[in-house]
Amino acid sequence: MKSYKNKIIAVLFCIGTLSCSERLDEEVFSELSPTTLFTTEQGISSLMNSAYTYAHRSGAVAAWAPYHMGTMTTGEAWGAGGSIEELWVQYINYTWTSNHDHFLTMWNTYYNSIRDANLVLANLENEAFSNAFIQTTEAEVHFLRGWCYSELYKLFGRVPLYKTPTDDPLQPRASEEDVRNFIEQELIAAIETLPLEPEAFGKASKGIALAVLSKYYLNTKQWQKAADTAEQVIDLGQYALLPNYSDVFAIENEGNAELIWTLPKLATSGTASNLLNALIFPPAFPRPFSNNAVFAARTYLFDDFVNSFEASDTRVSQMIREYTLADGTVVQGLGNDQTHPFKLPWDPNAVGANAGNDIPVIRYSDILLTRAEALNEISGPSQEVIDLINEVRDRAEASLLTLSGFTKDSLRDAILNEREWEFYFEGNSREDQIRHGVMISRAQARGKNAQDFHILFPIPQTNLDANPVLEQNPGY
Repeated sequence: MKSYKNKIIAVLFCIGTLSCSERLDEEVFSELSPTTLFTTEQGISSLMNSAYTYAHRSGAVAAWAPYHMGTMTTGEAWGAGGSIEELWVQYINYTWTSNHDHFLTMWNTYYNSIRDANLVLANLENEAFSNAFIQTTEAEVHFLRGWCYSELYKLFGRVPLYKTPTDDPLQPRASEEDVRNFIEQELIAAIETLPLEPEAFGKASKGIALAVLSKYYLNTKQWQKAADTAEQVIDLGQYALLPNYSDVFAIENEGNAELIWTLPKLATSGTASNLLNALIFPPAFPRPFSNNAVFAARTYLFDDFVNSFEASDTRVSQMIREYTLADGTVVQGLGNDQTHPFKLPWDPNAVGANAGNDIPVIRYSDILLTRAEALNEISGPSQEVIDLINEVRDRAEASLLTLSGFTKDSLRDAILNEREWEFYFEGNSREDQIRHGVMISRAQARGKNAQDFHILFPIPQTNLDANPVLEQNPGY
């Protein structure tokens, strides 16, 4: 797994220089000739790797921004310190504007992947390419476009659709119907052809595409499709909950059976590493390895959220509620709204702030709760819904739910609570609260000037300035 991570991440932000075999054992060149880029399987594979690199959210900001966009907007987390504090404050207080740096970063990241994927698709008709190569590569293109557009849609709503390299770059935003249909069609096309096992770690598979599609259906409230697609993931029999919650995130368990869609990271890459812990812990925090480094910024969980867990719930093991400094001083986080989220452990092979922890995007527990939520929305409480939720709770050693007494509304609330406990600081909270219709009301209850239009982020101002037919989201 790690050998492939080194190779695919090495593409970084330019068209790659690597050729692929079954495990992507690459021959490295100093430069890939433009004359072979589109005319050889090696060249196409290199361009495909570039598309994957962007889709894996390479770049420091692209790697960490979704965590803060998805948690600080919901009252789950807050942060202070360092130069990033001013960006965090905008999330916390609902004062962000179209000039917020993270919006442009995420827009460019996903569209760069789409651009490279489109170039691949436009150059696949070549009699020198094997049918198997064309079929697999085309399926991967469909997956990457479906994944990237689904992420753009979650952040910005309807966006311009670029399907070929020759599309006019100055396009208006597509209609809601066109964007949603295209995401669905792309992922379905990928599912039909992708292999059960990914060609290599970080690449697409049938299960990964099904999981992304299931979450897309969930977030767009297509309940029956969400339930059915989640069931397809479950029925593959490829994924399972690990017995211990903390083991899911352990570096030695990267690529485990619970992690469906994961973004590979590499400590030795300055642009494709994971700097999240460097933005969570303060400089004085007792780090276990001398090569770990942190920034001035710190990230915290609120006491109300930490205290909402049952006493027996093992998921709090991924939180630092207090710690002891080198001089013996005990720093009490809980009680001061300063508990640190600690989903990803310290990397013993980190290069300063750059760590190699892979980023989980969709876990098997997410699919179980996706089916549970969709089934409840379709027909209300049932034993199957309770059993799905209890699979997740049982692993966490939380008390098990019983069917008696639940209504559709109360079970909906219980599922949202479960998602918050299971996926805290994994960037899911924003989409979950939006889907449940509570993000704005909860922010208002915290005293924030949140308005209905804040369920979407603004189109980046840079893109508006460059494209006169691109309209801004209402309210900005």
